[in-house]
Amino acid sequence: MKIVRVAMIAMLSLVATIGAAQSDQNNDATAIAKRPSVDIKPKPKLDQSKQTQGLLITEALVSAKIQEDPFSRVEQVTLELIEVIKSHRNTNPTNEKSFFSAIRKVLKPHVDFSYMAKMVMGSYRKIATNEQRDEFTRVFRDGLIETYGRGLLSFNNEKIILADQSPLKKGQNKVYVKQEIHGLDKIYPLSYTMRKKKTGKWMITNVTINGINLGKTLRNQFLQSAQKNSNDLDFVISSWANQAI
Repeated sequence: MKIVRVAMIAMLSLVATIGAAQSDQNNDATAIAKRPSVDIKPKPKLDQSKQTQGLLITEALVSAKIQEDPFSRVEQVTLELIEVIKSHRNTNPTNEKSFFSAIRKVLKPHVDFSYMAKMVMGSYRKIATNEQRDEFTRVFRDGLIETYGRGLLSFNNEKIILADQSPLKKGQNKVYVKQEIHGLDKIYPLSYTMRKKKTGKWMITNVTINGINLGKTLRNQFLQSAQKNSNDLDFVISSWANQAI
């Protein structure tokens, strides 16, 4: 599970950068507040309804940007996960399900679990029944979320930076969002495979960390399990959650 835990820690992208930026903004605001006051005529207050309308338009624009920009999606999931961690830092077995549920709610709009599960099944998805494919998607998703969730609780504000943010080309529907995790004595390169869906939404479909391709690793695991158990997909699927990654 170690690979997955490290990968999930990397999902907390740009934590240090975002925190520093917010700190700078707060410092700037404090400095402005300390400046000598000058005689400036107050501007007329905007109509309440116009203010509300302006906020709604701004939120809509931000939402649209997140949908169109894979880098913004990574930032969005980062902020949401940070809030979940804060509220579940001292989680215990009695509220663990609540924590996993919160993680699932955050990741669901950003991670294409169905696509990932299909890739992990490889050629076996062609011989699997619809029920088997659906069941594996559920087991695959829940297994990753629980592993990711436990890894998140061990996050200690490691420095994570965005390594590259090249402009997207017209019509581009796949991009690698590259980051670096700066540990105490080593830097781990990380890359998210992001794909643009037909809806225009960018979603995470794979993770490669320190040269280890998570999708390929899990696909090989599925293949070996299927071959070892005479291609009994029901057994492979039911035992998937108990297998080590």
